[in-house]
Amino acid sequence: MLDNYKKKYHKHNFQYILIDDYGNVIESDDTLFFIKRHCKIQNIHPFFEILENLNIIKNECFEFSCIHIEFKTNTFITDITIYSEKSNENLIVIEDLTKHYNNYQLTAQTRNESIINSQVLELKNEYLLEKEAFKNNFIANFSHQLRNPITASIIFSELLIDSDLSSDQKNYINIIKSANRDLKNRIEDVLDLSKIESGKLILVDKVFSLEELLNELIEAYKHLITKKNLEFNYILDPKLPEYLNGDSYRLKQIVGNLLDNAIKFTKKGSINLSVSLNYERANKANIQIAVSDTGIGIHPENHELIFVRFKKFPSVIENNNGIGLGLSIVRYLVLKMNGNINVESEVNGGSKFTCNISFKLTRYNKSLKNKLVEDLKGNLASKQSILLVENAELIQLSVLKIIANEGGFYLNIITNGNDVVPHIINHNVDLILLSNTIEGFSAMDITTSIRNLSKEYRKTPIVVISSEVFKEDLKRFKQAGANAILPKPFDKKSLLEKIYKYVK
Repeated sequence: MLDNYKKKYHKHNFQYILIDDYGNVIESDDTLFFIKRHCKIQNIHPFFEILENLNIIKNECFEFSCIHIEFKTNTFITDITIYSEKSNENLIVIEDLTKHYNNYQLTAQTRNESIINSQVLELKNEYLLEKEAFKNNFIANFSHQLRNPITASIIFSELLIDSDLSSDQKNYINIIKSANRDLKNRIEDVLDLSKIESGKLILVDKVFSLEELLNELIEAYKHLITKKNLEFNYILDPKLPEYLNGDSYRLKQIVGNLLDNAIKFTKKGSINLSVSLNYERANKANIQIAVSDTGIGIHPENHELIFVRFKKFPSVIENNNGIGLGLSIVRYLVLKMNGNINVESEVNGGSKFTCNISFKLTRYNKSLKNKLVEDLKGNLASKQSILLVENAELIQLSVLKIIANEGGFYLNIITNGNDVVPHIINHNVDLILLSNTIEGFSAMDITTSIRNLSKEYRKTPIVVISSEVFKEDLKRFKQAGANAILPKPFDKKSLLEKIYKYVK
C-alpha cells in the first residue's frame, strides 16, 4: 500500500546513468532526460569531459554542486555525484535541484538587495549629515565674520546719536541704525532657521519687564513707521503684569517680526499694535498680541502659505525686500511657546495677526529691580579694573568708548592669549571680557587656564564675548568656567548690564 503512495507523490528528481571507463553509456533510467545507449556521455554536456581523468581512479566518490546542464530546451541546475566503484563500471547520479537553487538565488538576491538598500540609506544619511554639518558650519562662520563690524556699527551709531549733531546728521545716523538693525535681523533669521532645522533652538526662561520690552519696541518702531508716513497706534492693557518669566528675546522677536511684516506691505494708512491680558490662571498669564495694518492684504487661499519659509507671492514681491523667513520663524516660536497664531486678511483690505502666548508669573517688581541696580552701582566706590581680551580693533574701540563714557572703570586691552594669565597675576582685575576670536587661542582654554590658578585669581568674573551663539557653544563656555556669555553683535545696554552684574 505504501508503494502506491510513493509512486503517486514521489518526486522524480534523480537520474542514474551507468557508463564504462571510456564514457560510453551502458544504461540510464532517463528520469530527467533521455540518453541514447552506447553514446558518449561527453557529448551530452561539456561538464562530463572531466570523466576522462576521474574514471581511472577506482573506489572513489566525487561530488559536484550547482552544475547547469542544458538539454534541448530545458535547463537543469543539478548536484552530480560520480562513483567509480569497479573496473569499467561508473555510476553517475544527477539530482535535479533547479527549484531549490532558484529559490536560494531569489532569497540571496532579496537579501543582497536589502543589504544594498540599507547601505544606500546609510550613505544617504551620511550625506545628509555632512550636508547639514557643512551648512551649519558655513552659517556659523558667515555669521562670525559679520558680527564684529555690525557690533561696532551699532555702538558707534548709538554714541553719535547722543553727540552734538545737526538734525540732518541725526537722520542719517538713524538710517544707518535702521540698516544695521535690518542686517542683524537677517543674520538672526538665518541662524534661527539653522537652529530650528537642527533642533537646537532652545527657549530660555528668565524674569523680564513686559512694560520695558514693549516700550522699547514701540520707541524703536515709531521712527520706522513714521518715516513711511504711516500712523502708528498702540494700546497696552493696564492690567498687563509688570514682570513675567519667559524668553523675552523670543517675545521681542515675535512682535518685531510682525511689525516688520506690517511695515513692508503697507504704503498708506496705519499700523496698530495691541497687547492685552487674556487671563491669569495657575500662576500663568496668557497675553494676546495683535498687529494689524491697512496694507495690500493676503488672499485667503494664501493664509497658510505665508508661514512657509522662503515663500513669496508674485503680487507682493515688489513690496518685500526680505527673504521670506520672518513669519515662518514667528509661527515656530509661538507654537514652541505653547501658543497659537491666527491671521485675518483679504486683498487690499489689510491684515491682522493675533498671537496668544502664556508666561509664568513672578513676584519680581520694579522697586526690587531699582534697589538691586542701585546696590550694584553703590558698590563701585572706586574705579574698577576691566581687562578686555580682544584682537579686533573695531570691538576694542567700541568697548573703550562705552567704558570711557560710563566712568568708574579702568580698561586694559590685551590682544595675545599668552599675556592673559601673566597680566591677571601681576595686576588687579575685577572683570575679564574675553573674546572667542583671539587668533591661535581658544576662549575655553584661556578660561580653563585662569580657573586653574590659585584661589584668589580663579574667582575673577569672566564674560565671554562670543560670535558663537548656538546652545552647545554657550554650554562649552560655561563648562570651562565662564560666568556669562555676551553674544555678538551686542549694544551698549547689554554690555553694561553684564559689567554691573559681575563687578563687585
